[in-house]
Amino acid sequence: MRWVLTPRTTWQARHQAAGFGAGMDAKTAWVLARLARHPEERGYALAHLDDERGAAK
Repeated sequence: MRWVLTPRTTWQARHQAAGFGAGMDAKTAWVLARLARHPEERGYALAHLDDERGAAK
């Protein structure tokens, strides 16, 4: 069922990033929007952000 709601998370992330301004990237906005609706996915979301940081090294 969650795959059906993924566009809703993406929309919320875009809305949140637009409201924040140029300082927020899309991935961070997506994680924040996802955690707002599904706090139980905290471990997955933080790992998702850590993967990006590891790839930048």
